[in-house]
Amino acid sequence: MSTIKTTNITHGSNSGTANMVLASDGGITFAKKPALGRQVLEQFYTPCDGSTIATSAGDVTVQNVTGVMTNTASYADTTGSTITYTPPTGATQVIYEFQFLFSVVDLHNIGHWKFYVDSDEVTNARFTVEADNRLETLVNFKWGFNIGGSAVTATGRQASWSSGKVLKLQCRDYGTGDEMKLHQTYYWDGGFGNQFSQPSIGITAIG
Repeated sequence: MSTIKTTNITHGSNSGTANMVLASDGGITFAKKPALGRQVLEQFYTPCDGSTIATSAGDVTVQNVTGVMTNTASYADTTGSTITYTPPTGATQVIYEFQFLFSVVDLHNIGHWKFYVDSDEVTNARFTVEADNRLETLVNFKWGFNIGGSAVTATGRQASWSSGKVLKLQCRDYGTGDEMKLHQTYYWDGGFGNQFSQPSIGITAIG
């Protein structure tokens, strides 16, 4: 068995930039992206446990959620949902995902959510969760950002995205008699029981 050692591969007609560069860590860079259509450029999904994720633009540290979040009739950041992210060069879409447990405080619990990019609310992403008779449910919020063209605040479209943007959800109770809680069960193992349920967060960049 033989081994070919090189750092660059270049077509015979190309006297300039190498067509393919082989990095010492095993990474491969193409002068022109292979014609495979849309591709996942970067992706991660993790519990909100304070983990640090290496990305193409540097490390991203997710929030560390260790207990229940109770709410009021005023908007507050949903614990675990905040992340600052810069997509890789060439990204045309960024998909944000956040999963959390929605549970009961009052007999009829209702919660409202808003989604933000920096200080701009993505108004088309507003949603409400309602649960009657002491129900609880996992909520999986997912939103896709298109990159390029004219920015549209309502959908979150970005004209360009080359530096860190803060993505987060905010939530509130419907009212004082319709209170909810997050990240904690109401029922467990055939009875009542407050069990911690850690949320998860993820990003997918497509180009």
